[in-house]
Amino acid sequence: MNKTTKQISKNGVLGLIDDIEAEGCAASVYLSARTLTERDYTHLLPDSEPERFEMTTALEESGSGDTGAAVFVTAERIVVVRPPIPLRNDTRVASGHTDELRRLLRSEPVVGVVLLRLGRYAVGVLRGESLVATKTDSRYMKNRHRAGGQSQRRFQRSRERLIRELYDKTCEITRTVFSPYLQDMDYLLLGGERGTLNGFVKRCPMMRRELEPKLLTRRLAVDQPNQKALKGISREVWKSSVTFFEEG
Repeated sequence: MNKTTKQISKNGVLGLIDDIEAEGCAASVYLSARTLTERDYTHLLPDSEPERFEMTTALEESGSGDTGAAVFVTAERIVVVRPPIPLRNDTRVASGHTDELRRLLRSEPVVGVVLLRLGRYAVGVLRGESLVATKTDSRYMKNRHRAGGQSQRRFQRSRERLIRELYDKTCEITRTVFSPYLQDMDYLLLGGERGTLNGFVKRCPMMRRELEPKLLTRRLAVDQPNQKALKGISREVWKSSVTFFEEG
C-alpha cells in the first residue's frame, strides 16, 4: 500500500471524518500514547485477522508521538490520525466510530504557547481556538563573528550573555502571561528554533519544574515570533498528523 502523511487543520480532519463515514468504516480503534509506547494494544485490535494485520502495520509505519492515534479502516484505505492533543483512553469499536475524535477536536483545552528565536519571543494562551493572553517583544542579538583569536572569544562571550538574557526575559514573561491560567492549563507547545528552545527549557526553572508535565513534544512551525504569528497560531496548534495507506 502507498503511504502518505500530511499535516491537516482541524476543519480538514473534521471533513476527513465525514469522508470516512461516507466510505463506510469497517473498524476503528483509539490508542493512547502510553499504550502505543508500551506496544500493549493487540487485545484492542479487531478480531478479524486481515483487519488486525492492517491496523498493526499502519500503526508501526505511521510514526510516533505523545498524543496517541485513532485508526480507521474503510473499504478503500486505512487512515491513522495522530491528533493535536492527547487521547486519554483506549477504545476498541467493532465498527466505525468517529465520535470520540470529533469530541476531541471540538474540545476547548487551555494551551500555553511559547514561540522563540534568537532575538525575539512571543508568549500566548489559547482557550480552544481563542487567544486569551499574549505578550511579544524583541531583544538585540549579535550576529555570528567570523574573525578569530581573542576578538572572537570576546564576541562569543558577549553573545552567550545576550542569549542567557533572552532566555531569562522570556522565562519572566512566560510566568507573567501564564500565571492567571496556570491552574487550568492543559498543555504547552513550543515553536521556533529547536536548539534555541532546548536551551530555553534548560535555563527556565518554570519550564522544568511546573510546565514539564504539560509540555507536548511537537514543535510548532513559526517564522517570526510576533503578534501576527500568535494571531494565527491556533491553526498550527490544532493540526493533526494524518497518514493514509491506500492501494496503488
